[in-house]
Amino acid sequence: MILILGGTKDSRNLYEILKKESIPFIFTTATAYGKKLVGDKEDKVLSKRLTKEEMVSLIEKESISMVVDTTHPYAAEVSLNAMAACRQSNIEYIRFERKEEELSKYESIITYVDDYESAAIEAKKINGNILLTTGSKTLNIFVDKIDKGRLYPRVLPTSNMIKKCEDLGLKASQIIGMQGPFSTPMNEVMIDKYNIGGLVTKDSGKIGGLLEKLEAAHNKNIRVIFIKRPKIEYENLYDNMEHLIKKLVK
Repeated sequence: MILILGGTKDSRNLYEILKKESIPFIFTTATAYGKKLVGDKEDKVLSKRLTKEEMVSLIEKESISMVVDTTHPYAAEVSLNAMAACRQSNIEYIRFERKEEELSKYESIITYVDDYESAAIEAKKINGNILLTTGSKTLNIFVDKIDKGRLYPRVLPTSNMIKKCEDLGLKASQIIGMQGPFSTPMNEVMIDKYNIGGLVTKDSGKIGGLLEKLEAAHNKNIRVIFIKRPKIEYENLYDNMEHLIKKLVK
């Protein structure tokens, strides 16, 4: 039995492949919304953020022989917990993460930062409104440091995400509830519509629409605050999905 730690488009693609190949697996995602994006009712899909201890317990209970970590590059705590759980359980850990994109074309508009606090500090310096494309989990950091009226978060269109934005004092007219990824023209429309002077992004990669965001920002000549991926020494790292599938489907 394989345990897939999901939460990305790559993880959902892997889900479909393993299901097609009739390979037994359990799929986890951090949220109920993530669970809705995959799986039939009979599939083993868990929507819960697992601690290391919970992973160890699940590994033992379900006779897991391998953990494949396809979580978002910024879900550092999950990955660290998974590696520790695998070491404790003496099973194989595999990390899948796509290579970082070549961004030299956009260097003139990008300010690189290491964390959300630094991103908020840099975003505050920008003239105009700020398009936040980093999700709702860290939205409070930006609300604490920047005038609320300047913030336009783009979040998943679920009631709890919208409510979180409202609870932080943002108006309905500021909340962009849409599921991406988005094309370059769509990003440009949003930049124009909301008078955006800068956007904040994580390194979501090509599959997450990063290049389309940067191209739109470049075309509209606005600043980009770019939060770099956490530096983690992964064990058994794959960056090619075909190679990973060959490893699993054998």
